[in-house]
Amino acid sequence: MVTKQPFGKTKDGADVFAYTIGSDRGIAVTVLDFGATLQSVVLPHRGGSVDVLLGYDTVREYEENDVYLGVSVGRFAGRIPDSLLKIGSDVFPVTANEGKNQLHGGIVGFDKRIWHAEAGDNSVTFSLTSRDGEEGYPGNLRCTAAYTLEGDVLTVVYSGESDRTTAWNPTNHAYWNLNGHDAGDTRTHTLLIPADRYVPVGPDMIASKGEADVSGTKFDFRTMREIKETYDHSFVLSGGPIRLRGTIGIGVEIETDCKAVQFYNAKYLSERKGKCGAVYRPFGAVCLETEGRQTQRNESVCEENILYANEPKAHTTKIRFLFE
Repeated sequence: MVTKQPFGKTKDGADVFAYTIGSDRGIAVTVLDFGATLQSVVLPHRGGSVDVLLGYDTVREYEENDVYLGVSVGRFAGRIPDSLLKIGSDVFPVTANEGKNQLHGGIVGFDKRIWHAEAGDNSVTFSLTSRDGEEGYPGNLRCTAAYTLEGDVLTVVYSGESDRTTAWNPTNHAYWNLNGHDAGDTRTHTLLIPADRYVPVGPDMIASKGEADVSGTKFDFRTMREIKETYDHSFVLSGGPIRLRGTIGIGVEIETDCKAVQFYNAKYLSERKGKCGAVYRPFGAVCLETEGRQTQRNESVCEENILYANEPKAHTTKIRFLFE
């Protein structure tokens, strides 16, 4: 069942709506048409419930959202070095919004747009058109973000089609805290990432040295273990699900057809007010952004991040909620 209710208005007076998808299992997932945003995930827990997703209570906070809490990122998740988008031999200057680089789609990315919403029995599909030249990207791009809840599984599907060859690497930027969105430090969460390789980055967080073996490094999460340290890195997936578990008996298992996952444990999440009066601080969440591989400096975007003219493409991620 899907219910719709007003969430507020933008600073320009546009209406924003929240859609809550419920399941017989007692799971409730709320998504917003502003940014095609995953705003809350409420799970049953020990006779009550717990919201395991960081977020905000107001539209204004999402308009000022500088850390991408729960939003759909586009056109391109991650960083474009020197704001020069290279697709094969073609180079397109794109807008810079993180020093000289572009991060997560530019100044007005998909996270700052109101999407058209269509609700089904257990799903909400958002759609958006990004015009040729927006933030420097070529092509008129039509894209959708679909959220479907079936039993214990939340499926997120991003699809896109463009009239010109362009770059396209969407993701959802959920901030998970499986002890509760207001529970604080997540470095005691345990994590498994089925990846033999990761992408080293320089001080500006740009990939410039190819891919490296995780063996013998802090980046080896091929067996379940505590997070403990600081991460903001891309891992090249080698098959099998990603698993994350908190300390109160709740976990998630993530399956995706994407080539990589960006694992970020919120070091740069500055102190701020969140939902229901919560205060969020550094390391208060885990982001597992399923997407294509990161762009190396002075190189073309990876093949999986190219959307060829008039050739539709889709990426699917399934999030299974686990309960002890």
